[in-house]
Amino acid sequence: MPLRYPLAFTIAACVVCGPVAQSAMEHHLWQDKRKFDPYSRTAESITGAIRLSGNPDFATPGSKMAITFGNGKNVGLTSVGASWRQWEETSDKKATAEVFKLSRDPGALRNGNTLCGDPKSDPAQYVVFFERPSSGAPPLLGMAVFGSKDAPHDINSPNLCSTFNYSSD
Repeated sequence: MPLRYPLAFTIAACVVCGPVAQSAMEHHLWQDKRKFDPYSRTAESITGAIRLSGNPDFATPGSKMAITFGNGKNVGLTSVGASWRQWEETSDKKATAEVFKLSRDPGALRNGNTLCGDPKSDPAQYVVFFERPSSGAPPLLGMAVFGSKDAPHDINSPNLCSTFNYSSD
């Protein structure tokens, strides 16, 4: 039996399956090469301001960028992909986030603090970037750090070490 509305079925299939690549309008804070100032006390006391080298290849596994912490330590990041899940500790709302594998634990940062704990026995393994809404202001850049050997799939994944917030204005 021939289909009477092939165009309608094609459009419906595209809507149901969804896009497989980032849309031209979708763009996230962590994709830009820029500096982010600490917004939370945790970020102020541990990382200070951070600089991201930028990565236009959103959610492309294997794509690279770098993070530089306030004390000048630089660490390479490799994307393992993105997801739409709960990434905030204080909200059940879902957000788009991108998970990156750290090339190494950066060690002591500001005030002798570390991202996870002892960099030799409990190193930071992954960082996750996501946008957090900020009432009436530009969104915040959220960063969650995990010490697990496996990539985290949401904020409730094992070995969450800490979360940080940075201003994007």
